[in-house]
Amino acid sequence: MSLRARRVEPLTLLIGISMTIGYGTLYYPFAILGPEIARAEGWSNSFVFGVFSAALLTSAVTASLVGRAMDRFGARPVMVVGSCLAALTLFNLSHVQSMAGFAIAMLLIEFSARMVQYETGFAALTALHGRKARRPIAHVTLIAGFASTVFWPLIHWLLGFMDWRGVCLILAAINLLVALPIHAMIPRRPGRGIDLAPSEPVLADPGLLRPGGRTAGFVLMAVAFSGSSFLMSAVHTSFFLILQEMGREAALAALAGAVIGPMQVAARMIEMLTGERVSSSVVGVISSAALLLGVAFLAAALWFDGDLIVIVFAVSFGIGQGLNFIARAILPARLFGTVGYGALTGNLATIRLFAMAGAPICSALAITHAGIGATFTLFGLMAVIGVLAACGLQIIEKRAAAAQADLMGGASAD
Repeated sequence: MSLRARRVEPLTLLIGISMTIGYGTLYYPFAILGPEIARAEGWSNSFVFGVFSAALLTSAVTASLVGRAMDRFGARPVMVVGSCLAALTLFNLSHVQSMAGFAIAMLLIEFSARMVQYETGFAALTALHGRKARRPIAHVTLIAGFASTVFWPLIHWLLGFMDWRGVCLILAAINLLVALPIHAMIPRRPGRGIDLAPSEPVLADPGLLRPGGRTAGFVLMAVAFSGSSFLMSAVHTSFFLILQEMGREAALAALAGAVIGPMQVAARMIEMLTGERVSSSVVGVISSAALLLGVAFLAAALWFDGDLIVIVFAVSFGIGQGLNFIARAILPARLFGTVGYGALTGNLATIRLFAMAGAPICSALAITHAGIGATFTLFGLMAVIGVLAACGLQIIEKRAAAAQADLMGGASAD
């Protein structure tokens, strides 16, 4: 592999930074700010996090609209508007005085998040690189994988000398002063704009599946992505409670959480180095299998003492989580092509976000009313469904690729 193929394009690096900001200011902060807001305003934690879940659920409805806007206007104007809206909504959040105002502010924040997180970043890279977008996408996920690593300590430090409202103002300024200029640099159309874009011609890809034969692929993709999103959302929101129910220390949960982040980055780095030698669907299968294996290790901690089994869970789950974001970016383009990529990923995101938003309450109800065993049964069922759907996608990709090769071979013979 050439050095040029390995190096990170300047624009790809900048988009990675903007994605880090998108998640670091609009998603991860509320794990820390949520309890702080509840304490300062005299609201319950259940209200604050209930509003966050409701906002996430509502954003599922807008995901497809954002996707269609990307196809019609391009990623740049969508991401520019998203950065401005993110700054405005965070500024608005810093001034809310009522529970209703807080709920409205969170709804707007989640709407702006749809414009500046992975789906829009992947659409921008796909428009710029066409069928060669896999490596830049891996670079972006590698960079943005450190969003919580950067912003959790930053927010914790800021809370040492200012209140949560001041922190929201800082996060708004970061979107306005850093993310917005980056998004303004993205060429509106391939081949135009600043010299940060790749100089090679963009190769559009019609995809392996032809119109009229895409239903099964779309359904399996929606099931696979929804299953993995449900698992990741459920585990992340209920992990401390799960370990508490198992009689484990909170320090172990913190340690395992610290392992997941580096492992997802390590998995993305390995995927980046392997390039296209591993098919898109195989990445999805490995991701789903690693998540299933992680759930199995966590469930095994019910019978095995010691901390090692929980750490092994974190390693496996981190690998699955890291590869999942890449699979979500490259599989749609591989099977359905790069034309209409924004609308397609927006529709998939709508379905996925419904599952993601429902996961916290489902896991909480399962733990409270059915017990830890039933909770792991739920997690295991979702993981198995995800693996089966991913295997189905691998079969579809393999057959479609073989059919395309036969067609090209026949055309060459003619």
